[in-house]
Amino acid sequence: MDTSIILDRIYKNIFTRRDVFYAASSTKEDFKESDMRNLMEAMIVDGSIVRIAHNVYVRKGSNKQEYSPVYSDEANKIIVDVKEKFPYLNFQVWEITWLNEFLNHLVSHNRIFLDVENDGCEFVYTSLSDDYSGKMLLRPSVKELQYYLQTDSIIIERLISESPKGKNNAYETPIEKIIVEMFANKTLISMISKGDYPEALETIFEKYNIDQTKMLRYARRRNKKNELIKYIKDHTSIKLLGED
Repeated sequence: MDTSIILDRIYKNIFTRRDVFYAASSTKEDFKESDMRNLMEAMIVDGSIVRIAHNVYVRKGSNKQEYSPVYSDEANKIIVDVKEKFPYLNFQVWEITWLNEFLNHLVSHNRIFLDVENDGCEFVYTSLSDDYSGKMLLRPSVKELQYYLQTDSIIIERLISESPKGKNNAYETPIEKIIVEMFANKTLISMISKGDYPEALETIFEKYNIDQTKMLRYARRRNKKNELIKYIKDHTSIKLLGED
């Protein structure tokens, strides 16, 4: 079925699964509800539509992009080392300089976050710390950061269960998680100016397709859902959809 024809018959900018069904039914008389799962999966995979909340979709607009982080050489080295030494370990890597795309007060020194499933934090630290010249910190306090933080420091923290995953690799960190970490990660909060948050959030939502369901689910896991929603409502013009 030609998905472009279906989208041409949806006259809303923001639409639901039911809207897609009606459009598909008008295109193909024998189209059934049982066909919807395959159709929705196909449209999401081929990029025709983007989910922005539970049962809320938009067309993939040319003015919005899928967030695809670029890792530094140092971060790529860490990823390779962890994968080689701990092939079955769940972990994610992200970097503070990714936020420079959105901040007025740019971060001059990169810091790399290595989020590791809880049982593996100490093992990873013990195994890799000698290879990184004292740059590796295990769940540091803000006070410890003041004394031991270096450029390209590697900060090992616990990977929260049900953390949102990237689309390309298991270790990739999606933008939805980064948004929540701006409110939940004390280490990150100590490194960036809260005054940059409103414009940063506006830029993120304007430039990239954000899965709000994924973002708010993770915010709930971090006990920051209410704070995040309130901050966005009070300090930005971003419209949140599908709140529960």
